[in-house]
Amino acid sequence: MTLQEFNELSKDLQTLSEIVPLNWGTFQNNEADVKINMPELNSFKRLEGEIVNFEESDKNYFRRRWFLWECSRCDEHIFAKNDNVTQNLNSRDQTHNIEFNNNPNLRFDLKGTVIPNSFRNKINEVLLDPTKMIHFFYDEQIKGKINQSQNHLFIIHYSHIAQEREMQLRCKWDFKAEVYKKYAEKITTDSNFIRYNKAIADVIFIIENEDKSITSHFYRNLKTH
Repeated sequence: MTLQEFNELSKDLQTLSEIVPLNWGTFQNNEADVKINMPELNSFKRLEGEIVNFEESDKNYFRRRWFLWECSRCDEHIFAKNDNVTQNLNSRDQTHNIEFNNNPNLRFDLKGTVIPNSFRNKINEVLLDPTKMIHFFYDEQIKGKINQSQNHLFIIHYSHIAQEREMQLRCKWDFKAEVYKKYAEKITTDSNFIRYNKAIADVIFIIENEDKSITSHFYRNLKTH
């Protein structure tokens, strides 16, 4: 992704974050997904042209799916601007998105997400120790033996004001750039990761507070190395 492509795409996503549905609507499945070729739709305008004749429920499904897909690509791009982060440019290689410090042991699949409903009333506990939530992600949302053995870096978006605002949090690109830079500077193989079977995982929280300020939180920084 070039700088110009990122600038155009990131603006599209900020616009779309205001209207993209909070929930999926049409159930996510492979049969629905093959209706369009997601990687070829590099702008919101192209997406809208592709889905113009779809049912409204399908339109909302693909708007949300495209939004989340492209937000992940932008997160990868921002991380890769750091000197010690290498982006995996092989689209056929599903093992990881980024690698830190030229170390194969620090390869991670990035996953932007939100706090599941079953954990939302335990936000203070989750911030102190997100281990149970991360195990929930692996058990319930990450399917397949290969994916469950992957290292994951979860970007968790949470608003104390309203859940709908978490879509907009995903697009705070300038703020995220500073957060990802700090994270990349700190990570080492000695970091105290969350473990799931043979995989390691870590968490970056992007939080909107009640006064509308935005802060970040690294779980690892609370632990003694």
